[in-house]
Amino acid sequence: MPLLRRRPQIQLYTPRVVVPERLFVARVVLRCHEPVPLDFVDIELRGVVEPFQADSEFGTTHKPRVFLRRRARVREAGRLDVGEHHASVTFQLPAGAPVSYVGASYRIAYTYHVHASVPWWPDARAEFVALVESAPPLASSPPATRVFASGPAQGTAPQFELSLGTNVVGPGESLRGAIALANTRHHAYGQATLALVAFESTDSFLGRTVRQHEVCRWTLPADRLRDAESLAFSLQLPTDLVAGFDHGGVALSWYLHARVDVPRARDPEVWIALTVVGRRESALVEEHAPLAVGTRRVEALWREVAARSGLAWEAGAMHGGLAGARLRISREHVDGRGAVAVARLSVPDLGLGLALVAGRLVSRDMSQTTCLEEHVGKLLLQRPPSAATDHGLVFAVDDSGRDAGQLQRFVEEVKAVAVALAAAREAIPAPAVMAALVPAWERAAGRLGGRLQRAGMAIAGSFDGLPVAVRTEWDGPGRPRRTVFEVRPAVAIDRRHHLVWRADEGPAPTSELPLAPLCAGASEIEIDGAAIRLALDAPLADPLAHLDRLAALVVVGKHVEGRRGHYR
Repeated sequence: MPLLRRRPQIQLYTPRVVVPERLFVARVVLRCHEPVPLDFVDIELRGVVEPFQADSEFGTTHKPRVFLRRRARVREAGRLDVGEHHASVTFQLPAGAPVSYVGASYRIAYTYHVHASVPWWPDARAEFVALVESAPPLASSPPATRVFASGPAQGTAPQFELSLGTNVVGPGESLRGAIALANTRHHAYGQATLALVAFESTDSFLGRTVRQHEVCRWTLPADRLRDAESLAFSLQLPTDLVAGFDHGGVALSWYLHARVDVPRARDPEVWIALTVVGRRESALVEEHAPLAVGTRRVEALWREVAARSGLAWEAGAMHGGLAGARLRISREHVDGRGAVAVARLSVPDLGLGLALVAGRLVSRDMSQTTCLEEHVGKLLLQRPPSAATDHGLVFAVDDSGRDAGQLQRFVEEVKAVAVALAAAREAIPAPAVMAALVPAWERAAGRLGGRLQRAGMAIAGSFDGLPVAVRTEWDGPGRPRRTVFEVRPAVAIDRRHHLVWRADEGPAPTSELPLAPLCAGASEIEIDGAAIRLALDAPLADPLAHLDRLAALVVVGKHVEGRRGHYR
């Protein structure tokens, strides 16, 4: 062995995002260019609070404080030969652990620290950044009381009412609401200001200190409102919004602060607590409509149009089912445009990779885009959408609240798009790269008692009494990335079974469930609270060739349900 040792190079492989309470694997790779003796190799996940300002008798200082440590020894003493050496460990952050966050008074940061101890020589060390985010909610949280008043409805003091569709929001979502003023004949109201405010709390030997930090602000032209007249609004929340927490001596909570300017009087205001949840999967999250406040004049006009259009009226919006889709039309306020009628057309997953480019709908496959253009192209020229995904389209038109004919035309145009889109769904061909495989996939759909969705090459059916799915997942350029087999048991899957295993991580994971038959030839296995998934390379020529694999997946699902028999 040479007199001067060369320490091993360190690499670390981890999930891109870590979620509290979910198990995840950290894999360290030591690359040795010559034999090296080691005492041990440790991996530590560390959570640190870094205050931006800490005042003391010595001035302003930064005093980072470690609130979480998870350490594991992945290798004992021994000699490493030339080459790569792998070791892995499973970590889990506790429930309530704060997410990665940069605020006004402190920063929450997570890091991995790898320490390879070399006897009688400087140790090899490396530090890596970890990103912690909240898990998306399993189900929509019920909204809290949604009407708020700045004061009691009495006298001639300046007052206002504000309603929110919900107080449960996520990053990048829209927060819908309405505001109405009272006693406008007695006061010259100015603009209304809405602000998203973070309350950042820290513990010290003097107790808990709280600092307010305004994240963003919106203004509404409330000065134009007459007594009891309402103004609807839609606030676009920041995309980097994080869920609140209270853990390790630090806490974060969110509020919406509403205030209306009133000259020569105390400005009325109200603070509304918000619950921020993790990022949700779909951009077209179902939105709760705000309760009505103020005048009913506009509501009467909208009710009339809803009745003539065959739609129901409820909670300040028209809505109804049409050609397998759901249509919801509401009145909102958009900065720079004023009142806007917004129609959200929600459809079953189209499986096209649909997007809006220069005002045109495009999919991942040219033949599919052409078919879509033939069915809905002319209609969308008359009524262009403002947003589009596989889950639906969004349309908007300026609405003065006085022209029933204009609103009626808008509703009929969107309904025509819904009908045309339903016809297009039946006609859209399979992507060219998998067109030759359609007969085999249709046979598989028949065997599973389901139907083939040609656009995305996906099947939803059942096998031995359990809901199953076989679907193709695609990459950005429109190439099949992998094929996923999925089974959904009738009960929630206990957290102790949750895991993510990838083929390059080694042998089958240790589990109470019979997972070994699933691993051969699979690229990934994932189990969460709702489903068991197995991934294979794509494109898949014939799903029926993997019927035994699907049967093994169903056996695992029955184990979760407490049943043990083999499939019939």
